Amino acid sequence: MPFANVNTRLAAASGTSGLHVECRAIRVLSGLVLALAIALASAMPVAAAGEDARSGFRPLGPGGGGGMYVPSISPYDARLVFVASDMGGVYRSEDGGGSWRLIPYRQGLQFTQVSPPMAHFPARIAWITQRNRVTMSDDGGKTWRTQPEGPWKNAPVTRLAAVPGSPDALLVGTQDAVWRGEFSGSGQPGGWRQVIDGGSSETVSLGGSLYTFVRNGEFLASPDGGQTWKPVAPGGQPSVGGRVASLAGGMDAKGTVLLASVEGVGIMRSTDGGQSWSRGKAGFENERHLAMAPGQTAVAYAAQTNGVAHKQLLRTTDGGKTWDKCFRMAMPWDKVSFGTNVERSWVQTQLGWGYYFTSNPLAVNPAGDGVLLLATQGDLYVSRDGGDSWTQAMSAVQHAADGGAAPVLSSIGLEVTSAWAYLHDPHDTQRQYIAYTDIGFARSMDQGRSWTWSAKGSPWTNTFYDVVFDPAMPGRMYAAASMRHDIPHAQELFPTNMKFAIHAMGGVVASDDHGATWRVPYDPRGGEALPSQTCTTVTLDDRSPPGARVLYAGLYGEGDDDRAGVYKSVDGGRSWRTASRGLGTSGNLHVYRLRIHPATRELYCLITGISGKGTNFTIPGGLWKSPDGGDTWQNLTAGSPLAWWATNLAFDPVDARVIYVSAATAPGHWLEGGVYKTADGGRSWKQVLSDKGIMQAAGGDSFDHTMAVVVHPDNPRLVYAGTTLHGLLYSPDGGESWRHFAGFPFAAITGVTFDPADRKRMIVTTFGGGVWSGPILPEE
Repeated sequence: MPFANVNTRLAAASGTSGLHVECRAIRVLSGLVLALAIALASAMPVAAAGEDARSGFRPLGPGGGGGMYVPSISPYDARLVFVASDMGGVYRSEDGGGSWRLIPYRQGLQFTQVSPPMAHFPARIAWITQRNRVTMSDDGGKTWRTQPEGPWKNAPVTRLAAVPGSPDALLVGTQDAVWRGEFSGSGQPGGWRQVIDGGSSETVSLGGSLYTFVRNGEFLASPDGGQTWKPVAPGGQPSVGGRVASLAGGMDAKGTVLLASVEGVGIMRSTDGGQSWSRGKAGFENERHLAMAPGQTAVAYAAQTNGVAHKQLLRTTDGGKTWDKCFRMAMPWDKVSFGTNVERSWVQTQLGWGYYFTSNPLAVNPAGDGVLLLATQGDLYVSRDGGDSWTQAMSAVQHAADGGAAPVLSSIGLEVTSAWAYLHDPHDTQRQYIAYTDIGFARSMDQGRSWTWSAKGSPWTNTFYDVVFDPAMPGRMYAAASMRHDIPHAQELFPTNMKFAIHAMGGVVASDDHGATWRVPYDPRGGEALPSQTCTTVTLDDRSPPGARVLYAGLYGEGDDDRAGVYKSVDGGRSWRTASRGLGTSGNLHVYRLRIHPATRELYCLITGISGKGTNFTIPGGLWKSPDGGDTWQNLTAGSPLAWWATNLAFDPVDARVIYVSAATAPGHWLEGGVYKTADGGRSWKQVLSDKGIMQAAGGDSFDHTMAVVVHPDNPRLVYAGTTLHGLLYSPDGGESWRHFAGFPFAAITGVTFDPADRKRMIVTTFGGGVWSGPILPEE
């Protein structure tokens, strides 16, 4: 069953808040409905999980492995669940989290990892996109429409609350004010009016009244759906002794309880509607998120969200009088573990990441049946017994870990990773592989249906940038592995700094067992070793003797450290020598890709951008060529705008003179990104896809960073471009015109490969949305 056996990732943002909606006793049936949905989900074919029926794309991978944010359970349908990732994706489940579907990026859900939780109404859902814009869904979160700018203008929205009624109303809170709008017949909120001066906590609904704290600790109540607010305490004086970080409350036949987490104080409680408060937990340890089912007064939760310094989930079962830890995970470094209650995910058992809770990480089923969703910077966990026990909720476990072996996992649609390459084993069609950021490497032995984490033995397990196969030796593979991730994206283009340990951690690793285990093929302390530095690329000369394979590897740096550049091995990686004479512009050896042209046998080196102390890029990279195995180099893109931030290259499979290079728009070189093409072997270049061209094909009015260009191996006229903001584009005529692949669901693309068994299908790797398999062209 998915929540029992389902073992459920932009690099991090914070700042969301909770919403508490009053639920009546009629909702007790939702727990039974949820249990039935979970049981049915377990019978679903795993391969279908997450598939977009309209476009034909389905996700591939082990699930999870990235930051989860803002989980939400609908108070009107407990099967309807949402979660956001730190890389821009938002995922929707109709079976309580048994399977997930990525909401396509064209629905406009942006920066939701810093949004407050959703506001649910009986017939609609409200949320925040782009940090300050209300977005609405009338179909249970399948489609969304962004609303016009609100009167709070550019102020980030930190709170959101639903006030169901006739008409429905929405409360929107910023750091400076709370605004109230009502829904018109068109289903759009309007008539905005400021109702509170200053920021507020969450809003709690109890017995027909709304309650909230304002910034100075004053407690306010509204008897009319948030239209007017008055202080609860006599004289309106602050009543809890500090600024309230979070507020929760519940009501039943026994009475009411209100809980407030107060900075510098602890957790306060009130049983008289906020007239008086007593301390339930002494000391504030960053309990910035309180949550409870609103139809009861006994059970509530407090999540500490201060990174690794404070990372406990506390539970009370007596209305806030006492609190105990209810999420107790054993970590690999724990010598002794007692009382653990968490079934760890593969991220913990294989990578040993540890955990911390993201902002507002807990969703409580408002029906009060004990179903909880908990988000961390790597995992999603579920409890079905109120926090007594937890299981991961991001993967389907096909075979559990056994005797030290990694578990075998299948995707349930919650793919939140960044991947650089999808690979088909040339010796065994059953074996397929994914080269990842942050989680390293994964392998499949059943054509992508299930996956195992597989970077064991590599000293550098964060990122596998590039992988090649030995054409004559089944099982032999080489990989460029590093601890520095996300190259060539902007955040990793700054110069190498050996004070950062990860910048000195990388190299080439080899496998002799189809990627099950890895080793360094050279003596790292020897005189002919590859220097230990960020390694981004490796390629193999398939015409070299099997016993003396020629390999080339690229180390990422600036050239003034005697390490960066291209290295060559003529003995299968056992020894290396530099092959960078004449390569690169002084100050930039950000080597990113090495490729041997299949027809001319010339070696190509792509050097990406470098950012300095200022905002503009001033040292070009570009595409370089060596006709003699790295002994000499020729700059093919001198003076071309693509050289400022080149990101990838592709060869025409028929005409050796035709080469494509993708480029991102670099600071100081506005709108010079896109795709460039040479038809004369690099003597001249033409920009065949510009940033404006991307806008014309895909819509929008902004610049973009094009990170990939790929040519179909059977049709040189069919060219693909992968962008960061506008998804996938394709050209049916060798770059003369471009069309948007509107059905592809994720915005940030890193690459495209093709299924050798079916060239009408492709696999698309993304920057934060995992890996997807689908048709090479959209259906007409």
